[in-house]
Amino acid sequence: MSQTNRSFQELYEMLHDKMLRVAYRMVGNVETAEELVQDTFLLALFQKEKLALHPSPEGWLMRALQNLALNEQRRLKNHPQISLDSLLDVAGESHLNSIEEILPKQLSKQDCEILRWRFEQNMDYDKIADRLGISTSSCRSRVSRAVMRCKELLQQS
Repeated sequence: MSQTNRSFQELYEMLHDKMLRVAYRMVGNVETAEELVQDTFLLALFQKEKLALHPSPEGWLMRALQNLALNEQRRLKNHPQISLDSLLDVAGESHLNSIEEILPKQLSKQDCEILRWRFEQNMDYDKIADRLGISTSSCRSRVSRAVMRCKELLQQS
């Protein structure tokens, strides 16, 4: 094992748990925190020569982790995740054969279709985006907006 690889391994072993705690405090979710730490070390792996020359490798890793966590927070703020369970709670239904049973009649046909694909057929965003002929990020936005419109209509009724 080269000196650079050994140093990288030592950094990983020394900082992993600390970085996980920092990431968890920033995002409040264990799975997301673990992903952020993995992404940080992956970034460091691709830039290990630069990291080895840095005067404070720990500082470099922590700053990279903070930047990734802030990016994740911005992403969630711009594309909030609303669970199907919260929709079911709002609708007050416990047994449903189809998502169409809870969808408000005022919801557009396209919104109904998108919600059915996403939550009833468990399609991923890439597949829905392909069907609609749009980008995955646009698809995420459409699903999020459809869920919010649905939730608003359900709360009104």
